[in-house]
Amino acid sequence: MEMAKIYLRLGNVDAITTNDPDTIREILFRQDDVFASRPKTLAAVHLAYGCGDVAMRRICMEHLLTTKRLESFTAQRAEEAQYLVQDVCKRAECGKPINLREVLGAFSMNNVTRMLLGKQFFGPGSVVGAKEAQEFMHITHKLFRLLGVIYLGDYLPFWRWVDPYGCEKEMRDVEKRVDKQNIEGDMDFVDVLLSLPGENGKEHMDDVEIKALIQDMIAAATDTSAVTNEWAMAEVIKQPRVMRKIQEELDNVVGSYRMVNESDLVHLNYLRCVVRETFRMHPAGPFLIPHESVRPTTINGYYIPAKTRVFINTHGLGRNTSIWTTDIDEFRPERHLPVDGSGRVEISHGPDYKILPFSAGKRKCPGAPLGVTMMLMALARLFHCFDWATPENIDTVEVYGMTMPKAKPLWAIAKPRLAAHLYT
Repeated sequence: MEMAKIYLRLGNVDAITTNDPDTIREILFRQDDVFASRPKTLAAVHLAYGCGDVAMRRICMEHLLTTKRLESFTAQRAEEAQYLVQDVCKRAECGKPINLREVLGAFSMNNVTRMLLGKQFFGPGSVVGAKEAQEFMHITHKLFRLLGVIYLGDYLPFWRWVDPYGCEKEMRDVEKRVDKQNIEGDMDFVDVLLSLPGENGKEHMDDVEIKALIQDMIAAATDTSAVTNEWAMAEVIKQPRVMRKIQEELDNVVGSYRMVNESDLVHLNYLRCVVRETFRMHPAGPFLIPHESVRPTTINGYYIPAKTRVFINTHGLGRNTSIWTTDIDEFRPERHLPVDGSGRVEISHGPDYKILPFSAGKRKCPGAPLGVTMMLMALARLFHCFDWATPENIDTVEVYGMTMPKAKPLWAIAKPRLAAHLYT
């Protein structure tokens, strides 16, 4: 009976799904080597192409996401944080609502493209026109939506010949549009990629592989952090009590005579709780990217065949009543504060696996430290520098895909709360 709750037969594919932290720990930690593989879906073929994801992870960890390299981009991230504030301040002058999806997306993308390509796509330092920048952003959003599509051909192979809803056609279209993008960079990271061996024994990675790898990195880092920050802003603006507590903490830690720096983020425990609570209620995606067993095994005493797909339900995990016993539909950051009131609030799965913002085990997102820094910095700057209100009630309707953004962009009115010279 217990296995019946999580076992599925999806066409020709055996599958299990779970939102139980003990089962998740078994899959991602104790039997990590068994479930470290990924199924080869149609979306992966068309949209996540380039060098294999194991190679991509190695490249990221060895050449891009090392502590030393992340520290080398501290100044650039500070510049982007200041531009975010200036952009909002300029838009706020007329007193009209601001499209926060737009400004948060630009902040995330600029941070990532400056690391990967050495150039901005938005703002005063942009090397492309506004139309080209928006097209690049649009492709990124569409890519993530299509990666989350449940395509019948992945489970019933004969449907691949039919494609009644045009899913594969749409994927091919996005694939072609990515190929046409001019995302060549002038930083040494591109030179690093050019020096690495390519697939199938090639001496070097070719242009297509490099372009695909960079597109994958940009999409993964941009969409998830921007979506999470938009949800955090929406939930906090709905609750003035929470916004006041964030601002009180910022005023105590930072004061009102300077801007927030990255070194302050470790001391903003309540804001860190806000991010954790956002991940609980609005995880970056409804499910983790599927895993697949490489050999037969057992979980909780039940036999699991090889090639079984595993869908970890992060949306259900955040609403599992055996974990979150009270007010599961209420945005309440206080639930994440340490019981004894001491220690830093960690924004990760932790030993209890109550939230999974970056997955866990061998498949844990290698960009987690950068993602946390970008999210905290954007929220800290926006709440430290501005009071926020909305012209209408905020809806919480979600759009299903690889990520789960709000169905409608968040519009809000910003009012500066610090001395004028800090915004220049």
